[in-house]
Amino acid sequence: MTASPPEFRELARRVGLAPDPTARGPVPLNRYYEACNAMHVALPDLTTGSAAAYLVQFGYVSGPDNVEGLWAGTDALAGLLFRAGDVAVAFVNASDILARRRFTAAHELGHAVLHREVMGSVLEDATIEETDGPLAAMEAEANRFAAELLMPEVILRARADELRAAHGCCPRVVLGYRLASELLVSREAIGYRLKNLGVGDGE
Repeated sequence: MTASPPEFRELARRVGLAPDPTARGPVPLNRYYEACNAMHVALPDLTTGSAAAYLVQFGYVSGPDNVEGLWAGTDALAGLLFRAGDVAVAFVNASDILARRRFTAAHELGHAVLHREVMGSVLEDATIEETDGPLAAMEAEANRFAAELLMPEVILRARADELRAAHGCCPRVVLGYRLASELLVSREAIGYRLKNLGVGDGE
């Protein structure tokens, strides 16, 4: 079991959303974004070019010259984070399923909170793996932030206790299906999180 990073604990304190094991439903991601003076936008078939067009259209930059380096990008992205001063806009691919969009949005918020001093104005994520496999350090940190945010340990352990109390056992696969539905995360992400924390019975 790993402790929450201090940046995450501070954000949860500011938002006033300490994980409540009695609460049901997905984590209100928008509240965390608002606390960080940030927003997230889903664009179909996300590219750097479509993100640049959005930033110009809605006045996040004063004109095309300020995003000149982004216009040429046509490769599909899972996510992109744009920072200008204290404001951040995260883009996710609207073509992805909801669970993946939420993980990507939480991942990009992780970059905004953890990496603002080193990321520059734009950080592109061509893909986002929902596990911590062989990832670069910043990507792994953003993943851990997303996992902490969307799948709080205290809630996972509370649901495991409920399942064990009701049925005398807690198969990790069954717990994972229930939590994926409740928290709006993928079965891959919740399975990895449960295994990493040692919650539930099974390999």
